[in-house]
Order: sequence, then structure tokens, then C-alpha cells
Amino acid sequence: MKRLAGPVVVLALGLGLVGCGAETTQVRPDPLERLLATSESMIVRANGPDTWEVVVCRVPRGATDPLYAEFDDRMERDADEIVALLRPVSDYYERWSGGRYELRFVPAANEVSILSTESSQQCVDRALDRSSPTADGVVVVADAQHDRSAEGGRGGPGSPCVDDCSAKTTGRYVYVGASDFMSVWGSEPPLDLIEHELGHGLDWPHSSLDAESLDGVVYDSPYDLMSNSAAAREADETLRHGPGILAVNLLAAGWLNRTESWWLGDGTRVVEVGARSDHASSNPRLVSLSIDESRFYSIELVSASGDDAFHESDFVLIHRVEITPGSGFDRRQFLVSDELRAGDAWTQNGVAVRVLTMGDGRARIEISEAA
Repeated sequence: MKRLAGPVVVLALGLGLVGCGAETTQVRPDPLERLLATSESMIVRANGPDTWEVVVCRVPRGATDPLYAEFDDRMERDADEIVALLRPVSDYYERWSGGRYELRFVPAANEVSILSTESSQQCVDRALDRSSPTADGVVVVADAQHDRSAEGGRGGPGSPCVDDCSAKTTGRYVYVGASDFMSVWGSEPPLDLIEHELGHGLDWPHSSLDAESLDGVVYDSPYDLMSNSAAAREADETLRHGPGILAVNLLAAGWLNRTESWWLGDGTRVVEVGARSDHASSNPRLVSLSIDESRFYSIELVSASGDDAFHESDFVLIHRVEITPGSGFDRRQFLVSDELRAGDAWTQNGVAVRVLTMGDGRARIEISEAA
């Protein structure tokens, strides 16, 4: 298991609560402890080797599942070819984990198939049933394309495990249609969708630009792999990877180390943060502002480089994170700020955040209680 040489600092700042007539400031509970508790079983899988067995599902023409488009053409690639195409996906996750996560793809020994009257779920169920004991998850690629109005794919983290963490036991899977693996793409297909679904395999939830979009399951945020994963390709059609990963998801995967905790009472604090993608930064890459024991604001710096290079310049983002019992998959994460640059300010729920300076992959942020 590969580890970084130095720690990555996560700052947790609790917003002060002062009751009527109170003379002292009460610190709110720290929600990051609850976040890490719900992520404990997945942190083990996300640090070290993680083997996904790639299975092709053959779908007959005339399939009645409305997920499939009424096309006669079928993907001709087999599991070995798809495994070769997925190598850059391993590189993407290696970058964002800082070498902690070793994503491995291996071809399944056999394909699976469904009848014309069966659904795509039978593709998944048969792939799991026939998966090898060494597979931590299955990636199922149907040879039929999905309808344009249908979902491109889906994925799930499976059930928590202790001793037997095989895909057959946990039900951990990713399923996608054939669209991104048709021969028209040649040797460089789009990879953002399957990267997104693998994020679900790590127990990451969707995110959105606001709570209303999240409730409506609208993938509209260009700032996060777990929202509009095609955002980079929409900006530049030659790009193949999804955008970057939210700092809260990096923390939930164990790719940020929580080694220091700061609490904001009264007064003002200035914090210098590093870019969420910068594993060499000596500055924190996540600053959390506690609302209560299950809700907090997540502040991060997005650098317009690497997988986020399609953005015009660096900026700070603030998301509201709401932790749900027992699962990261159902965690609510939505944007509450604009793109914040030097001189910009944001105020909500009794706290004010101002970006003082920005440059060289760092931002100085002033955090204070709102007037």
C-alpha cells in the first residue's frame, strides 16, 4: 500500500453558538467524525489494490428494457479490449488519491447475456453471480447503447464487509451501456462516465449546484466528477476524463489525512489553503465549517490545472454537506457559493468567508462570524 511522505491537513472550524445572555461561546459538535465513521469500511477498500472484473453483457436485438435504444448495431469489443481502454481510468484515480488507491481491471473469464424480455439488472446479477472470488467489484458493459433520454450507467458500493469482500458477497458493481466503447471512438473513448460510476463504487454521492437540483437528480455541477462528469469534454471535445473530485470525497476515501482541528469561536481566523489536487501542499486542502453534528460547509480551492484545466482560472468553492446515517452514498452535497476569487466574499448561517489573496496554487481565506 503506497502512502504519501507527509500528512495532508484538514481544518475543522466550529461556528460559535452564543445563547441569549450567555457570556461564553459553545462549540458545536464536529461532523467530520461522523463523516469518517460512515466511511470507515470503504476507506479500507480505497487504500491499496482494488480489483474490478470487467464483464461484457450481450443484449439481443429487440430487447424490451426501455433503457436500450432501438439500434441494431452492437459493440464488438470484448473484455480484454475494454480492460486495455480503461488503463487511463486507473491513472486518473492514482492522481487523485496521491498513489493511495491502486485500481485494477481484469477481464472476466466469460461473458453474460440476457433474454429480450429481461432487464439490464439481469446483466449485473449474472456478472456478480459468476464473478471470481478475487473480484472486489464487477464492471458490466452492455453491448447495446442506451437511449439518449436514459441514464448512461449506474453503480453501487455494495454492502459493508469484514472478511469476505468479494463482489459476489457484497454486490459491488458498475454498469454502463455500450455508447462510450463503440468502435467510432477508436482507442481513446470518453472515460468520464465510468469514472463517475466507479466513484459510486467508492460510496460517493451525487452533487449539484443547489439543493433543488440535487432533489431533482440534475447533474449540473462542472466542479465535481460526481455531478456533470462530462463537463471537461463539453468544454473541450478532445478531453476524456471527468473533472476533479470534491475534497469531502477525498476525505471520505481516506485520501486526505485529518491531523489537525481548529475551532472558530468569536473573532476572525485567516487560513491559507492549497489546491484540492495538490498532494504536495503543506497547507490544508479542505476547510470545514461546522453547522451541527451532521452538517457542515466544505471550503476548497480548485486549481485550473490537470483534470480541472478546462476552467479559466483558480477559484474557491463552498459546498454544504449533510451526512446521513450509515452511508456515504446518500450524503447530500450541493454548492452554496459562486466561484470565489481574490476580493470575493460569501455569508451564510452566521459565518462570513472572504478570499484575501490567490496565486501559486494557494488562497488566503478570512473566516469570521457574520455581522
